[in-house]
Amino acid sequence: MLLRRLHSLLIAFMLFAAGGRAAAGTTYTFGGNATVGSCTLAGATYTCAALPLTQWDDSMIIASGYTVKITSNVSFESTQHLAMSGSAVLSSTGDLDIGGIKGSNLNIASGTLVAGKTFTVGSQTQDLTANIQAGYAKLGSGSTLTINGNVTATGNVDIASHATITGAITGAAVTAASGVSLYGNITGSKSFTLGSGNTVVGDITAPVVNLLPSDSNVTGNITATTSLELGSSVRVKGNVVTGTLTEDSSEAIIDGNATVDSAVLQWHGRVTQTIYCTGGTATGKCDCVTNNSGYQVNTASGPHCEGKTVPLDHFTIGYDKTASVCAPAKVTVTACANAACTATYGGGASVTLAPTGQTVAVPASGVVQADVAYTQAGTNVLAISSPSTPTPTVCWRNGDAAPGADCQVNVVKSGYLLTPARSAFFAENQVQPDKDTLTLAAVRYDDTSKACVPIFGNVSRNVTFTCGYAKTATPGILPVRLNGIALNATQNTGAACDGTGRTMSLTFDANGKATFPIQYADAGQVTVTATDNGPNSPGSATATPIFVPVAFRVGLGANSSYVAGDPFTAIVTAVNGLGATTRKFGTESPAESAVLAAVGCQPSNGNGLLGKSSTISGGVQTFALTWSEVGTIDLAATLANSDGYLSSGVRPAAATTNTAGTGCTGAAGRFIPAYFKVTADPDWKRTLSGGTQLQYYSGEPAMKVTVTAYNRGNGVTYNYAGGDARDVTFAAFDTAGSTPVGNGRFSRSATYPVSDTTGKAQLRANDFVAGVGTWTGSYTFTTSPTAPTRVRVRATDTDNASSAAAEPVFMVRSGRVHIANAYGNTTGLLRIPVNIEFYTGQTWVRNYEDTTTTFASTAVSLGRTLNAIAVTLTPFANGAATLGLTPAANSAGASVPFAINLGAPVPGANTSCYYVAAAGTAQSSMVDSTGAGLPFLRSADPSCGKTNVDPSAMATFGIFAPETKRIIHMREVYR
Repeated sequence: MLLRRLHSLLIAFMLFAAGGRAAAGTTYTFGGNATVGSCTLAGATYTCAALPLTQWDDSMIIASGYTVKITSNVSFESTQHLAMSGSAVLSSTGDLDIGGIKGSNLNIASGTLVAGKTFTVGSQTQDLTANIQAGYAKLGSGSTLTINGNVTATGNVDIASHATITGAITGAAVTAASGVSLYGNITGSKSFTLGSGNTVVGDITAPVVNLLPSDSNVTGNITATTSLELGSSVRVKGNVVTGTLTEDSSEAIIDGNATVDSAVLQWHGRVTQTIYCTGGTATGKCDCVTNNSGYQVNTASGPHCEGKTVPLDHFTIGYDKTASVCAPAKVTVTACANAACTATYGGGASVTLAPTGQTVAVPASGVVQADVAYTQAGTNVLAISSPSTPTPTVCWRNGDAAPGADCQVNVVKSGYLLTPARSAFFAENQVQPDKDTLTLAAVRYDDTSKACVPIFGNVSRNVTFTCGYAKTATPGILPVRLNGIALNATQNTGAACDGTGRTMSLTFDANGKATFPIQYADAGQVTVTATDNGPNSPGSATATPIFVPVAFRVGLGANSSYVAGDPFTAIVTAVNGLGATTRKFGTESPAESAVLAAVGCQPSNGNGLLGKSSTISGGVQTFALTWSEVGTIDLAATLANSDGYLSSGVRPAAATTNTAGTGCTGAAGRFIPAYFKVTADPDWKRTLSGGTQLQYYSGEPAMKVTVTAYNRGNGVTYNYAGGDARDVTFAAFDTAGSTPVGNGRFSRSATYPVSDTTGKAQLRANDFVAGVGTWTGSYTFTTSPTAPTRVRVRATDTDNASSAAAEPVFMVRSGRVHIANAYGNTTGLLRIPVNIEFYTGQTWVRNYEDTTTTFASTAVSLGRTLNAIAVTLTPFANGAATLGLTPAANSAGASVPFAINLGAPVPGANTSCYYVAAAGTAQSSMVDSTGAGLPFLRSADPSCGKTNVDPSAMATFGIFAPETKRIIHMREVYR
């Protein structure tokens, strides 16, 4: 009976040690039963307070048509089973983690998985067919994962390496690691980031899209309203629409069309079809492209550009109400992209202008001035005919407050002609003011000579001049000045044109011409009308000269900091020749504006995207900007209209924040990363039981951490490297990330020179390449031994850029190798347990989770003896191995110290308490051995009072330990 009971106890113990019970688990089938476990059924929905699977090998089956809703976090063990089919639904109001289920135990043929918070799958190799809905979707952790179904998350979607997903993916920031295959449309409300070596078949839509280098292929169209960046050797087979396009060096290729605000093509970057510039481009040029590709514009491999493709709405003709057969009159033709003509059509057009029948080419800017030579006096009606005209032409008579005129021009044979000396004047021109003139000529058409001749000459006449404002939706501010006189009632240079005007006496030369200076302190197109009410008056004449700001000034707003991807402001002011703001700049119709471009200073490699939007008020254009990279930049302001101000061909002088005159100042910045992403080594295998949290021993130089610098749009800041990076230090926090852990320190960067004994950074600036730095090192407790500590790793650089919320957490333990004294006979194998242990805070226990630490038998050091002892060591498993010591045949009984040399992996002495160097001789008490390279597993040995020594013990051959003697009782008498 006793033997039978002992046998039963032994079997029970063996089953317990194996990890579970012998009986098969319970199967919970949700298919119509009123109650299943503790879950209740209402309609077709089961509601459970917790996952009903309580045993390690329980199973859960959800039939088609049924929903299981669990009102708590859900996590499955690897040995549990889950099966779903048809329209089955498994839902959790909190986290839903099916990632740990063994692939053979997971049978989801169809259905829906819903997590109110975080959904996790793919910690093991898994294959399932289901739609996934979650707050945050964590898909895979490096194992092979296959999902057939749509993934929808209100928050982020993280896709680990080796995942294949067939279905649409929707989330906030969608991120795919390397080696991923995605078949379906992808939508990110914030961003989409694709790692290297990936395949995407489907359309991508997100404000910011980053396709990281290298060797990825995307088949589908991409819409990225803010920016799209292609890393090296990334190919997109489809059309793209984006704000700023960047193709990094080299071989980044878009095999399709690209519609962009601006583009930067680095070495061998290509768009194989057409680049459509939304801001327009001159014919045969690529004004919206910074072409560093090495291929010339309009060559076989170089960029080919056209203007924006916003549909044409109608044409508008701007004109003066009077004209003469003696001189051409200027009209302005505008191709409008909307009914209000606040935007122009950039596709270019060729139109026929009536009544002259002349052909007028409208450029990509959408605006052109044409000279119309009227041949007949009387009423001439302007009109445009074009195959591409969708709606009737609109006319806007110069001086009218709005379009809608009748398109009629009163053409006379004789009268006054008022003509500007230039196509456009600069406002308050200080360089050549004598060139800024108007000429009033009194001429008539002579039918006999078929030429225009003067009406009179060498006379003086009183002529009244009035001024107004053309093609602007807002009232004027300042007056036009003739001969220095303001054309308003009070001759006030600070008041607007008022229709009153001024009368001046003009002297006409022999040719019937009078020339006089004109000035205007603001920007825009104005009207000047000359009226002569004297005897034999030639009538009146009107001119519509254009005044251009002399220059731009560009400055930075009150920016307290510069962070890659965060907004900052810049201000561009249009000024006249006296430096005063031209307040009417930006009120034209269509409105003019400045554009800003970034000039990379430090570094000057051309990386980086400038996102921008702006508003104009009072001649001051305020830009809301973002810069995607780190470093410093200058900003350069130029006129947006490639055909000059109001298509006159005259432009304000460009401006820059570069105050050095040459080179680069770097006025904006320094831009720092928005955050660091800190990731742990995905290949590290020693984890906590029942989870994936990585564990290390104090001082173990096996921690591998990758720190990647990102901008606010979740794009890598590739400029964060070398001199443009900063030293990064790690700090240890509790798992919540709120309280520092002050019981240890991280080892410093291995790249410090030996001579540098003060450097503390875990990553030095030069450790970063293209925004990524990798550190391998250790966390060492200040006091040894110390209880296990969970350490959350936070990275911060010297500019105070810091890591984001998703920081890795490591379990750090004080560890040691433990061996004990052993006793055996003189001839047989002596088996000695070798355990790898950790300190719990109260005692040392074997680390059953350690499947990675190992060393060879060559690390064993023996005391010197006359007889040879053979050493063997079984492979380590679950933190334990067996050391075998076998004495030579015919050995006498003896006690031999032995130790495990945990030092450097080279031959040398151990540091155990048994090791003694003999004085005056090279002979020591123990034989040297090859170190195991595990010095962090040394510990204190009270037998000699040392605190950090190799583990050692005594092997005794020929004497058995007292507890092994077969004696029940022995009485001893002491006298």
